[in-house]
Amino acid sequence: MRTSPSPIHAPRSTTPTPTTTEDLLKQKDDRIAYLELSYQRTLDALTNASSSLSSFSSLTSTTAHELRLLRLEADALRAERDELRSGWNAVQQSLREREDEIRDLRRQMRGLKEWVSNSTRADATGAAQQMSDEVFGAGMARLGNGLQNWVLVNFRRAKVTTERLAEGRREELARVVPMFEEILAMGGKIHLIQSVVSRLLVEMVFGAYFVGLTGEQERVVREAEGMLGGIASTPESLNQWRALTLSILKREADQKLQAETTAIIEAFVVKTNNILDAITDVDTKATEARDQGLRQLVNGAIDMSRLLVVQKAIFKVTMPEILPHQRVLFDVATMEDIGGEDEESLSDREICCVTFPGIIKQGDESGGQLQWRNVIAKARVLCNPEE
Repeated sequence: MRTSPSPIHAPRSTTPTPTTTEDLLKQKDDRIAYLELSYQRTLDALTNASSSLSSFSSLTSTTAHELRLLRLEADALRAERDELRSGWNAVQQSLREREDEIRDLRRQMRGLKEWVSNSTRADATGAAQQMSDEVFGAGMARLGNGLQNWVLVNFRRAKVTTERLAEGRREELARVVPMFEEILAMGGKIHLIQSVVSRLLVEMVFGAYFVGLTGEQERVVREAEGMLGGIASTPESLNQWRALTLSILKREADQKLQAETTAIIEAFVVKTNNILDAITDVDTKATEARDQGLRQLVNGAIDMSRLLVVQKAIFKVTMPEILPHQRVLFDVATMEDIGGEDEESLSDREICCVTFPGIIKQGDESGGQLQWRNVIAKARVLCNPEE
């Protein structure tokens, strides 16, 4: 610490009190010299103090500026950390939701397989048990819910567009779902995808005489049924023969028909992917996990179709076809609206999309009374909005 200079005391005179002019002038000169020396020392001290103060002020200003920069950098790092933490939490939440959806889908598929397994016990005659209508209604509902969950898990965030479809793909899509443009115009991408898969299920699985037969084998069995139809005295006898014959095929299907069944499943997966990959963005292209879920759905549909055809009554899986420039009205007896509207207000409303087929039963449990008709499961449809 710098000390201030000690004051300079005026020298005490040991001479007698001046009495002459010269003595007075000499005293004045001594006093002036003393004051000049004191002033110079004081000025030097103030100059040194000012220099130190200037250096301290400059250092303080530089330090404050650096401190402000460090605080700004720390705030930016905190904001980046919070943003990363928020993104990580969002990713974790999305993964948890996806895992929950996958578990739910697997649980539904296990329930469907258990239902089919429990429904295939043979009775004493060797034919499959004749199941109640409620059992088939519940099984069809599980299959429809499984399809809906599969579509939501894999295509909920997908962008669907048909503007750049190749001509061949556009024709195939128009054949499967003729009203695809109108469905997309309504914002129904999920409904469109469900409709595509459902139509292919009806064509390749539920439309088959018995899934797993080759084309030649199916032709032979159909011809035998046609021949017996000309001989049997009643439709009941023919239906009982069909149920017993197909029950034999069903018992042997896992071993004897496995190769053809696997080929049908893989052909279904390829055909479905060709359409869906062409209309969705790159982030939702086919993956092994997606294909595995689709195979489980097809397996469930095959089990359902085989169980239907071994019944003595005639079960038809129906999916209304909606064509451009044709009016298909909502039918409360055979259709279920998925739009959430009051069905009483939909009696004269046109439907624009069928997302899942229904089941209609003809005849009774013994294969007779073919004039009887019963709706086992209603087709799921989406109606056009009210004008």
